[in-house]
Amino acid sequence: MIIDPYKVLGVSPSASNDEIKKAYRELSRKYHPDSYVDNPLSDLAEEKFKEVQEAYDQIMREREGGYSGGQSTYSSNSADEPVEMTAVYNYINSGHYREALNVLSGIGNRTARWYFYSAIANANIGNNYEALNHAQTAVNMEPGNPEYRNLLNQLQFRGQRYQNTRYGGDTVFGTGNLCCDLWCADTLCECMGGDLCRCI
Repeated sequence: MIIDPYKVLGVSPSASNDEIKKAYRELSRKYHPDSYVDNPLSDLAEEKFKEVQEAYDQIMREREGGYSGGQSTYSSNSADEPVEMTAVYNYINSGHYREALNVLSGIGNRTARWYFYSAIANANIGNNYEALNHAQTAVNMEPGNPEYRNLLNQLQFRGQRYQNTRYGGDTVFGTGNLCCDLWCADTLCECMGGDLCRCI
């Protein structure tokens, strides 16, 4: 735990969430390990990058509801996870799902946590099929993890609700027979002076 996470980000404790997010992004870009490849300062930059990630994470946890606009926040094992996974966690909790997916695509070691984060990000950009598959993979890899199971249940429920709803509700108009439906529509059009299907 960082004693003064606001100092690490260079903002005051009264700073708005937007100001904190802006400072976090600038510092993350500045100290990102990819910017220091083959640089003698790479170890120092990586350490600073981790500190920035941890400070941002700590501030967001301390603030009620975090920066996620009332959405669920997901746990992070930031001490045990690689820097990239902490960045993914922060992107997800700040609603930047495409950025989270970009970072995930560069991670080769696909753990259950990787699939869990990928499922969350994909679900929030509308890739429901991919989200469901990745949530299932996370549960298969760690069946005893209640967080993974909860996400899978939410995605499955969302999928069932979507499949059971057609055209904005459960009401479906028509007979179920295409020919009969066309004949009825043509008859109604002819009654109104039009003609849907011309009969020769």
